[in-house]
Amino acid sequence: MGEAQAAQPADQAIAAIYAREGSRLVALARVLTGDADAGEDLAQEVFVRALRATQRDPEYLYEPAWPWLRTTLVRLVIERRRRLVRELRRMIRVYEPEPPTAWPIETADVASALGELPPRMRACVVLRYCEDLSTFDVAQALGCAQGTVIAQLREARRRLRIRLDAPDDEPDGPDHA
Repeated sequence: MGEAQAAQPADQAIAAIYAREGSRLVALARVLTGDADAGEDLAQEVFVRALRATQRDPEYLYEPAWPWLRTTLVRLVIERRRRLVRELRRMIRVYEPEPPTAWPIETADVASALGELPPRMRACVVLRYCEDLSTFDVAQALGCAQGTVIAQLREARRRLRIRLDAPDDEPDGPDHA
């Protein structure tokens, strides 16, 4: 079988996966990056990598493909963030972030608070609470220890609580009377 013939089943397999998981991956990428354009670019890069891998080895990407797509995306998001930080440090100039993505009013404060978290911490929160993964699965997706995920989630909850909780005028509980 020629190289062009081998590429056709890989192309069809990736096209089917893209049709099924493409918009979900883009949505996850947008949440992880906080940037719609970067999210779409990274999601596209995931599918480019999947296509290359399946053209080399048709058995490379097996069903369910979502865990592989998600893990590859998270790693690309983290790589992107590290590359941007290195680039910014080299430039030694004031960084002016682009305006935040427009979110629906009922979720804008949560999206803004998530955007303030470091990339790995944000990935832990999104994968655990938006993707409903176990801490073990989050650790596997991020390539770190489960204890790291637990610590990141604990700190993220603390930060988000501070950022999102409205100050109370009344003390909590009966022992504050």
